[in-house]
Amino acid sequence: MWLIENLQTGNRMDIEFPTREEAEYRRNAMGSVLSKMYRLVHESDNPFVDKILTEGLEKGDMHRILLPRISIDEYVPADPQTDNVVIAFYIKGVPEAVIPFKNFCEKCNGVMDVDYGDSDTVLNTSVVYVEMDRENLNMRDIDDLLVQVSMIASMEKEDFTMTFPHTNQKFPYNPALLQRYFTSRNRRKNKLAQKKAEKKAQAELDQELQRGHGSMQQQQAAQESAMVDALVGKFLEAE
Repeated sequence: MWLIENLQTGNRMDIEFPTREEAEYRRNAMGSVLSKMYRLVHESDNPFVDKILTEGLEKGDMHRILLPRISIDEYVPADPQTDNVVIAFYIKGVPEAVIPFKNFCEKCNGVMDVDYGDSDTVLNTSVVYVEMDRENLNMRDIDDLLVQVSMIASMEKEDFTMTFPHTNQKFPYNPALLQRYFTSRNRRKNKLAQKKAEKKAQAELDQELQRGHGSMQQQQAAQESAMVDALVGKFLEAE
């Protein structure tokens, strides 16, 4: 449950809220000045969960909770109309840590959006999807993200393994390998776009030719019809 606590006195309101959103709404209803004197506090029988939900994540909080693996481009963005890079992180056994981790990632450089859900392949595991703009992707932002995440998980960025689309192989985290992947993907995408444009141009050309062929057939039919009419006229005159 969530409570509203006075920052100066530590006194708490008597009302309990089942969700953070409801407690946030009630605190905001106090007004812009008074609401700054209070904070939201989570209370349960798990002190660790209470801490990360109330205070956010600190160094080492995600130790043995965040799995040392990331997924690159194996999930679609929240908005499928975009072509954002999706970097997936995996949280094992502590679903309460998902929201604090999501909030943590949102503050990292280059991050456009963060979403989360349950894993379909790994039991009792949540997935946090971090999106970055592919068109303006900076490899340093990905490296900084891994550095920041490693700190709260008591790991080094080199401890992570990476997986990519269309392969089951895991690769040690390596910025140079990541750069080669994105470069090759862009080349493949450009080739596919080029082929698509060529097919479209060929289809338009075929349609033009078909329309031209149809016009020629119509002209020929009209000429043949005029000749028949003329011959019939001459035949009637002869009679």
